[in-house]
Amino acid sequence: MAEDYYDYDMERRRRRSLAEESLNEQLLGIVRALSDSIIGLREVVTALTNVDDRRLRELHRRVKEAKERIESMKEDALMYLARLGDLLNTGTLYRDIFLALTRVAQMAEGVAYRSYLLASNTNMSSSTVNELLSSMAENLQKEFNQLEAAIQSLTSNPKKSYENAQLVTSVEDDVDNLYRRLTLAMYRELRGDTVALMLLRDIVDMIEDIADMLRDAAENVKFLALYRVAH
Repeated sequence: MAEDYYDYDMERRRRRSLAEESLNEQLLGIVRALSDSIIGLREVVTALTNVDDRRLRELHRRVKEAKERIESMKEDALMYLARLGDLLNTGTLYRDIFLALTRVAQMAEGVAYRSYLLASNTNMSSSTVNELLSSMAENLQKEFNQLEAAIQSLTSNPKKSYENAQLVTSVEDDVDNLYRRLTLAMYRELRGDTVALMLLRDIVDMIEDIADMLRDAAENVKFLALYRVAH
């Protein structure tokens, strides 16, 4: 009888749509929180090049608080994904983006802490190193801005989302080039200060790792955008 018929496929599609909407909201929330970390990271680099250890101590606290917020949001998102089970074909993509963005926040906190140690114990006197480090942080901000735009338009305009995510890779290439130049410059100009060289190498490596994680997150956003276009 007609009244006994129930469209299970329609119900599953409805649940998928609601799940995607919820995950996108959670993703946007994490990106907004991560924006504080990336802005803070730019300020950290500025304070480091000015050898302002008092400002760096304050910035480290701020970046650490943002990291803790993001870690909590990530846990909520992963619990939600676990409850969904195999409802979504895209669940793994969302999980990997949540994990990558959380790792970015964690590394940003690491950069802030090491920058405070560097400014407190050594003197960054190389204008070449300072200039390259500032350029690297500036390009990292540009890379994040493209990823943020890609995530913001994922639901409303997946084609635009794909294009923004694609641009992340080209900006990451610029970060790679600056990383190579900066590595050479700091070994050349800081070779007489082992502590400064070791701490700065950690900082530069972490910034490069952040750029890589943003690129990886963008690749997953591209797949999500393509999936939305196809369906």
